[in-house]
Amino acid sequence: MEEEQISFEQLASVMPEGWQDKAQELGAFTRQREIKKAVDLLWLVFIYLTDGKSFSGTATLLKLTGICSITKKAVFTRFQKCGQWLRWLCAHIYRNHKAIVPPPEWLGDRNVYIVDASDEPVHGSDKADYRLHYAIGLFDRGMKEMTLTKTDTGEKVSNFKTFGERDIVIGDRAYCSKQGIAYLLGRKRDFLFRFGTKRFYVYNENGRAVNILGYFKDIKPGGIGEQTLYYEYEGEYKPLRFCVMRKTKEAEEAGLEALRKTQMRNHGNKALSTAQMAYNRYVIVAMSLVDVAAEVILELYQQRWQIELVFKRLKSLCKYYEIPVYVEQRAGVWFYGKLLLVALCET
Repeated sequence: MEEEQISFEQLASVMPEGWQDKAQELGAFTRQREIKKAVDLLWLVFIYLTDGKSFSGTATLLKLTGICSITKKAVFTRFQKCGQWLRWLCAHIYRNHKAIVPPPEWLGDRNVYIVDASDEPVHGSDKADYRLHYAIGLFDRGMKEMTLTKTDTGEKVSNFKTFGERDIVIGDRAYCSKQGIAYLLGRKRDFLFRFGTKRFYVYNENGRAVNILGYFKDIKPGGIGEQTLYYEYEGEYKPLRFCVMRKTKEAEEAGLEALRKTQMRNHGNKALSTAQMAYNRYVIVAMSLVDVAAEVILELYQQRWQIELVFKRLKSLCKYYEIPVYVEQRAGVWFYGKLLLVALCET
């Protein structure tokens, strides 16, 4: 036990100032009965998320390790109150270690969110059984919204209900649809979506369908361009701004390698199409923002990869079949607890 205490003291040393007082302020630590200190409450969370597996198992391990003697019902009650405290810990640890950068001044009071989804199987299954949809803050890494569905629910922005007016939503190709664009614009939200093959037709000012890549063929590697084209929705042609960056040779080769791996996994030995290889030369972003420079837009979009890396690390630590599916409050605590583990691993 002595080695575990020393290890936990080292862990606590990277916590932000005032972290134990914050547990009480945010309602996680309300009564000093079985759990006497905020440190022990954090132990409870970590044991449940790693070795405890259940509230009963967590209660047993807490007793065996000498931390406290507590019932499984008390573990449940304590755990589900920790969400806001764990979120605060995540944000401040990332910020203290400069993993969170301040938003650029031009955003003002606008929020920016990344939307994405991850498919996961349950024990013993050889296919994806359900899909985790999440929206996370680009600059504070706070979870805006998270939900679990079956895999027949597609990746679309209409899965998210809590965005506010003037919020900016960033998503990959899966979210770039005419319906998704209409959903956000109709609610006064803005967007940056990656545009790729098989999205939708685009037209010039004369209503003629065009190949968008033709407008960017003269851009040199590393160069940036933009073009306003049109898309048809419900019988009307609507303008849509596109910003593009031509990849460097190294980035283009890396993209092709990733495409080949995905192609092999999904379609066996089927060769990449001409369109796939052509689109791989560019990062094309469709957006609703019209008064921001293309360079600034592309820089903002590229920051989504930092969130992608966080979730890859999160996925390597998490077992999605352990998500408490049916109770939203517990799911939020589960998420922030896992994200805190990632944050501590990175410090």
